[in-house]
Amino acid sequence: MIDPKVIALLGFGEAGSAIARGLAAESGWRGPTKPGDNAPRRLIAIDPALDKDARGTALGKEARRLDIVIADSYTGALSDADLVICAVQGEHALEAATAAAPLLKKGAHYLDLCTVTGRMAEEDRAAIEAAGGRYVDVAVMGGFFKSGIKAKMLVAGPDAEAAVAWMNASGFDAKYLGPRSGSASSVKMVRSVVMKGLEALGIEALVTADRQGILEEVLDCFSDVDLVDFRDHLASLVQTHVVHARRRWEEMGLVARTLEETGVEPLMTRVTEQSLRRSVEAGIAPADGQVPKLDEALKLLSEKVVRGR
Repeated sequence: MIDPKVIALLGFGEAGSAIARGLAAESGWRGPTKPGDNAPRRLIAIDPALDKDARGTALGKEARRLDIVIADSYTGALSDADLVICAVQGEHALEAATAAAPLLKKGAHYLDLCTVTGRMAEEDRAAIEAAGGRYVDVAVMGGFFKSGIKAKMLVAGPDAEAAVAWMNASGFDAKYLGPRSGSASSVKMVRSVVMKGLEALGIEALVTADRQGILEEVLDCFSDVDLVDFRDHLASLVQTHVVHARRRWEEMGLVARTLEETGVEPLMTRVTEQSLRRSVEAGIAPADGQVPKLDEALKLLSEKVVRGR
């Protein structure tokens, strides 16, 4: 297990500040070294938005409240860090990695919590490892706003096991995924296909229900989903899709009309209708009407329906 004495937080927004609060509460991490400390452990933070606007002023106040030294640029102080936790927006992940890399202490662990694709994670890793750092791919699967440092995380990479041991000992909720960098980020991206898709579908459905005065009734009708694990429910939807795509396609046409009659643009609903129609036109329905196993369904959909660009 790694044993850092100085941690640098790149990005001090919702994620970075939640991690700082969690480390302070769980393990006594804080800001500047105090006289008489035998084994000082301290946090430093870097955020380019510092004091630039209202948000930057707020994050500066929070850092100072936690007694954390914070700067608005990548300075030599970063070379003191044994562990770097990067939590900037995904589009700035490579910029942060390349800016931090020349300043890193040799052998420092670099935990990349940015929301990036697997290929983007590999680009970040290349920048860090070229400078002698140890890159660790971390995918945050929960929300810091609700869970704080306890947000569930998947961790991957050659140095991930040691990082996970330290993280869990320090108050995080981390799970080792494997030695391949980028795999944790890829899991999050694929998960978001479903979770962000549900969010968008929920907007259409619940706005329509609310306008019709049936919101509670609609919410209650989803309770059957609680009877099975969501992973099994999702797999079942994909398996039965092979058999029932035509019926579901025809139903979604009526669903779209329902939304339109309520004054709601059926944006997601129309896309769902098109997706179902694609399967119908591919002619994948089995002659015997039997629902295939998940691996068989995915093979059929991959070969005949879901084509590459």
